[in-house]
Amino acid sequence: MKRLFRISGAFVLLLISQNTFAQEKQSEDKIEYKGDNVKQNAKEKTIILQGNVMLKTKNISLGNAEKVTIDEKNSTVTIYNPKDFKILQAKTVSKTAQSNKNIIVYNTKEETITFQ
Repeated sequence: MKRLFRISGAFVLLLISQNTFAQEKQSEDKIEYKGDNVKQNAKEKTIILQGNVMLKTKNISLGNAEKVTIDEKNSTVTIYNPKDFKILQAKTVSKTAQSNKNIIVYNTKEETITFQ
């Protein structure tokens, strides 16, 4: 009988401790992308995508962009001439005074979008 209680107690402790040691869910904004031409600079921590660029994050989605620059150092994604751009979620969306360049800057850390 004592053995049964010990085994049951150990099993219950294992079940409870599983939640304690479980890894925390990553809150980073994962970026999925593809393009005709991809250049990565590990030293500068940048990725430049050109030609039919498609990109998706938890906050934005775009397709057929001319060029996209991902700057991991500054936590920005700069999008040039996107054809299909969708805002899924953002904390702040703003527009500069003369917004005719068709450039969008997305800050992954602050979750802000600026139309330039």
